[in-house]
Amino acid sequence: MKKFAAVLGIAAGLSMMTAGAMALDSNFETMSKAGKHQFYVWCTGKDDYVEAADGSNAKDAQSKVAAAAGGNCWPVWQGMVN
Repeated sequence: MKKFAAVLGIAAGLSMMTAGAMALDSNFETMSKAGKHQFYVWCTGKDDYVEAADGSNAKDAQSKVAAAAGGNCWPVWQGMVN
């Protein structure tokens, strides 16, 4: 019974993942590649959100998202959108 509950819990967790999250490449090497990078934008004083931006690498894309987000938010890299 415990195995069944564990398998059911894992299946439920996987089914809750969005298609967008499954399409992210979050390998460390991907940070240096050009393309569309996704960030979780963590904010104080307003709701957090997810944003994607094109860049020559993750740092370049992050600076674009940070400039648009304002001073009370910071984008945290999640991965490259495939």
